[in-house]
Amino acid sequence: MKKVLFIIWTFLAGATGVVAQKLVSDLPAVHITLSDPSAINTDTYVTSQMVVVDADGTSTTYADTRLRGRGSAKFALPKKPYKIKLASKARLLGADAANAKKWNLMAQAGDKTMLRNAVASYIALEAGQPFAPGWRFVDLTINGENQGTYQITDQIDIRKKRVHITEQPEAVDATTDITGGYLLEIDEDADDAEGTVFTTSRGVKVTVKSPDEDYIVAAQKDYIAAHVQKFEDALFAQNWLDAKEGYRKYLDLESLVQWYITAEYAADPNSFRSVYFYKEMGDDKLTFGPVWDFDFAFDNSARFGSRPEALIAQEGRGDQWCYIWIDRLRQDPGFHTAVNEAWKKLVAGGIVNKVNTFIDAQAANLSKSLALNFSIWPIAEKAHDEMHLFATYGEGVDFLKATQAARAEFLTKAFATLAAGGTVPVVGPQGSINEIDASLLKEAPMFDLQGRRVVNPQRGLYIQNRKLVMMN
Repeated sequence: MKKVLFIIWTFLAGATGVVAQKLVSDLPAVHITLSDPSAINTDTYVTSQMVVVDADGTSTTYADTRLRGRGSAKFALPKKPYKIKLASKARLLGADAANAKKWNLMAQAGDKTMLRNAVASYIALEAGQPFAPGWRFVDLTINGENQGTYQITDQIDIRKKRVHITEQPEAVDATTDITGGYLLEIDEDADDAEGTVFTTSRGVKVTVKSPDEDYIVAAQKDYIAAHVQKFEDALFAQNWLDAKEGYRKYLDLESLVQWYITAEYAADPNSFRSVYFYKEMGDDKLTFGPVWDFDFAFDNSARFGSRPEALIAQEGRGDQWCYIWIDRLRQDPGFHTAVNEAWKKLVAGGIVNKVNTFIDAQAANLSKSLALNFSIWPIAEKAHDEMHLFATYGEGVDFLKATQAARAEFLTKAFATLAAGGTVPVVGPQGSINEIDASLLKEAPMFDLQGRRVVNPQRGLYIQNRKLVMMN
């Protein structure tokens, strides 16, 4: 029986491969062959074969590639994102990018421009971040069936051309220097039962992404948890603004400013929810970045609404996010000065025109592929959480360009006001936020911004009677 199955699998893979090794449009094509596409889930990798056909027709076969779904919520959508694990390292984004086994195939079902993640990475690099997830747009087929336009992008991990810090050995003994490197993620949805998760004394939940869960030992987790706690304690200490002994002893402020500017510019409501940062060996300072996940950026979320003149940092949503740190940092006049100076340099360097030029170039590159994509996934049908639907791709691109330009104009005023010691009004996605107190909790149920009911809400933003309210 096993022999028969093997023969069937060989025939299927070979037959599909012969048909599949062609371009679908003028973009590179990724052809994946699976014995059972329905077996793909977000927990287990499925063995497959992958063939990448470059725009010039050159093809490369990656045997024994493993594939699984990416992101439980997004994988539930009809157009599904995937994680790829190659048998051997490869440079799927080109010679100047990482040589790695792990990659992502982003479906971006809810972003009909397909550009928001790439735009955010472009902004982060312009802001000075040493690395941001790359972009290579491709046509994806699975067993010969076109799945539409996808973006190959980096997995966030430690290596050259990604987070380039020291990677700790898999085997640790008493002589191992466990001061670094560590790749960390603030993630409110992390499972506390996992051996790689710790929570600070003020409720910030952190997952250790590297060392990997299969190799991390108690000494490493204890060390990095204690070190992050040192930063948090210094941030809330009486002498927190001291140049030598305050929070800056444990924080690379320049990286924070670069990350923060990208988050506010993109106005993604989840910017402070999933936050990567890292620590190098022998360096006490935590470094913010890389940026990640901007499907909802630039006014692309119906749940969160439009943000033409709202600072994301002023929309606190609980201690398990990183707002508690950001709230404290925004009490430091030096932070606002650093943000404003960095932003002014970006604006003087023509960031608004650069972003629009980037958008135009990428949109032109995608035009033929997207014509096929929208024949499968109609542009005017809501796929995820889109706030606006457009009849044509050009309308969506024009909206993205106008939104980013308006956002930049607002930030120029807001950052300058804060640097001068002023304040920026706290406004909700659709205007002013209604402030309420505990006496009004009985009027209607309260929900967090992910739509989950909250029984005992703390200070922050919530939804009540379909309106955004601030619990004070």
